[in-house]
Amino acid sequence: MFRDTEDVRSASSLALGLVIQYLTTTLVALTLGFLGSWSLTLVVLSTFPILVILGGLSQGLSQNLLMGERSYTAIAATFVDRAVAAIATVKAFNASDHELKALEGALTGIKTVADKIVTLWGVTMGLTQFFMMSMFVQAFWYGSKLVRDGHNTPGEVMSVFWACLIATSNLHMATPHFLTLAKGKTAMASLLNMIEAPVPEGPSRHPTHFIPLSRKVNKLKKIQPPKCRGELEMTDVTFAYPSRPTVPILDNVTMYFPEGDTTFIVGGSGSGKSTVAQLLTGMYSQQSGQITLDQQDIRVFDERFARQHIALVSQSCIMFDMSVHDNVAMGLAGSPSERHPEDVTREEVIAACRVALMHEFVRDLPDGYDTMLGNGGANLSGGQKQRLAIARAYLRDPTVLILGTFQFRGISRLF
Repeated sequence: MFRDTEDVRSASSLALGLVIQYLTTTLVALTLGFLGSWSLTLVVLSTFPILVILGGLSQGLSQNLLMGERSYTAIAATFVDRAVAAIATVKAFNASDHELKALEGALTGIKTVADKIVTLWGVTMGLTQFFMMSMFVQAFWYGSKLVRDGHNTPGEVMSVFWACLIATSNLHMATPHFLTLAKGKTAMASLLNMIEAPVPEGPSRHPTHFIPLSRKVNKLKKIQPPKCRGELEMTDVTFAYPSRPTVPILDNVTMYFPEGDTTFIVGGSGSGKSTVAQLLTGMYSQQSGQITLDQQDIRVFDERFARQHIALVSQSCIMFDMSVHDNVAMGLAGSPSERHPEDVTREEVIAACRVALMHEFVRDLPDGYDTMLGNGGANLSGGQKQRLAIARAYLRDPTVLILGTFQFRGISRLF
């Protein structure tokens, strides 16, 4: 997605502006050439249809090659992301060679497609330059003939010649930017397909299918109660992810989470603990059943109210490229309260880190709480990231705090 966004940005900014500039200059120069001598201009531009056909063919052929390159790039990115995210598992099973071979296969595909694209555009640029130079040979011959016959003066011939030269030069300079526009067009189509992807349909064990959350919520009146007790309940909840609508993750599940109490959900990997957390925070909508907060359907609450009173610390905690203090203070970002992250004092951050058992570790860092966590906190372990996220959640002080899945002696559990 990041690369698609960058391709669209490149195509819609500098490349598009340069193409408009070059094409405008080309049209103005051609107009001046036709005003000077229409016959000489036509002779100079006799190979122009060939250039147009050549450009159209190269654009059409490069489109499929760019789609193939994008597909291989996505596969390679998936391999890298999967291996890095589960690097401990890769080391435990000595699977580094296997992952490396899989990545090499994807990179080989990228290189093959890239070589084809470079060859195609190299041939296109070479033929374009050849036809552009060859048409000036006949222009010199025909221009001298017009001067000898007295139809035009040498000054008029040179004016037409330079006008056509400027037009073709600008058209030649615009040609490389067409590749950038083609990449932007392909990237935009990919982004639109991702955004407008239809909800998968198919047979299901249950009479209801996945319905986007927005289509349900729009029919309900949002409320914002003055107080939240934190009582959660799931009643006969059935859920399946949109990518696999025929495989239910939860099937008629009923759970009760009393207010002011700590509840553990214990189960093996893939048993649905993380799915329960996502449903309780409203990130997904169940296919059937009901989820209530304080005996009210959770979907009727205002989003700001829900974010204020329900917080989730997931397995993958996001750290920002800022100091430890600022990362913890980000707990107040987007909070309905009048306080903002820049209003958080050092004493409050230290108190939150003491609760999360991170104060001693942060204190021993080179710059203490002013230590920068570069590259998304790459210098922290997964557990340390989770503890900082817990400190961030403590500072936000939600009514309901959902801690993500933790591993303990082979059994994973959700708090």
